[in-house]
Amino acid sequence: MRIPEKSPDMYILSEKYGQEFSNFFIAYIRGDEEIAKYVSEYNKFRYIHWDDLRRRDLPFQRELFWMLLKTIRNPASVKINIGDELFTFVALEKFQWKLHQIDKESPAPIDSLIGQTPSESSKRQYLANSIMEEAIASSQLEGAATTRQVAKKFLREGKAPADKSERMILNNYVTIEGLKELRDFPLSIELIVRIHQMITWGTMEKSEDEIHFRSSNDVVVQDKVDPEKIYHVPPDFNKIPEMLESLCQFANDGDTFVHPILKAIILHFLIGYIHPFNDGNGRTARALFYWYLLKHGYVLFEYLSISQIFVNAPAKYIKAYLYTETDENDMTYFIDYNIGIINRAMDELKRYIESAKAEEREALVLVEKIPGISFRQAEILKDFIKHPDRFYSISEIAGKYRVSLPTARSDLFGLEEAGKILKIRDGKKWIFYYDKSEID
Repeated sequence: MRIPEKSPDMYILSEKYGQEFSNFFIAYIRGDEEIAKYVSEYNKFRYIHWDDLRRRDLPFQRELFWMLLKTIRNPASVKINIGDELFTFVALEKFQWKLHQIDKESPAPIDSLIGQTPSESSKRQYLANSIMEEAIASSQLEGAATTRQVAKKFLREGKAPADKSERMILNNYVTIEGLKELRDFPLSIELIVRIHQMITWGTMEKSEDEIHFRSSNDVVVQDKVDPEKIYHVPPDFNKIPEMLESLCQFANDGDTFVHPILKAIILHFLIGYIHPFNDGNGRTARALFYWYLLKHGYVLFEYLSISQIFVNAPAKYIKAYLYTETDENDMTYFIDYNIGIINRAMDELKRYIESAKAEEREALVLVEKIPGISFRQAEILKDFIKHPDRFYSISEIAGKYRVSLPTARSDLFGLEEAGKILKIRDGKKWIFYYDKSEID
């Protein structure tokens, strides 16, 4: 991926344009409609970066217009000091509307999102699936090579990980499930290290790196295909403790209000920027994003997989970081991108709920047609009907439907006794499959 061109130095531009910019700025202040139209387009509807702006056809000099944008943005910026570095962001008007929409839906149980509530088993199943998707995608963003299908299977069956990729995914899964238990704690360096240790357990070359910060400046963020291309050089390792202390103070500060979703996104960015560990920084950053939102009552975020969308377009995720770093640490670009991702994830959840309610109606028909089976058994049977060539183990069904092994065993044997599925021995365990004679 191409690295964006760094935004021009405002001091140099001021020296270059002087009175010419003053005249341009006065024209804008006095209501020049053409200038106002472009300001609205590139500062309100989209927050344009210099690298994009310099390629646009404009009716005036691009550097002059960039100076105007920066002059408008700077007074509106919120300033955050992390160690000895300054970061900023602008709470754009379009953010407020999107955050309001999320606020109406997310600090509430899944029941309230769309009218009629999905069944408890559907909610448990979707929660398990979303945690799996997040664990898998977050690990894939950092190099885990296991496919989604293989990863889901071993997670559902509770198998031991076969390699480092599977260990990364399992660690992520366990960590995300455990974040709720940590939500009553304030953010501290100890908590950051604890989450990092959970995420990286058994995957680091040196086990002590799970609980220690990097002790050199050898760690960089580079292109996976072309290692010579460096995307990010983290701050000097000696600055890590001070920067993380500042980050924790920002996270715990209740005096200055920053919307919780904005703050969670900023924490995500800053951990990635500081890069305090030798490995696992991205996974730790995304876990802290979820932790902060769960801590502040956004329980619906348990059901959202943000990384699943990141992994489908990793270049855009990286670009959101790079835009910030190449424009004086203006985090508005990263925030803008992430709010869009959250909205997409919310839309996917709504689509799932509509689909789940339709599937539940189908399951209810099966319950009425087949005497003696439960609603959950009907949902399991629907899985078999959808995938008539698949084989299912007891542990896989237990993992998928978030029930105990004895309950899953009872459900499957009950369906077999009802004549709807068949079973065969596979070594010491039973494997179940759909009875195709049921197909008309």
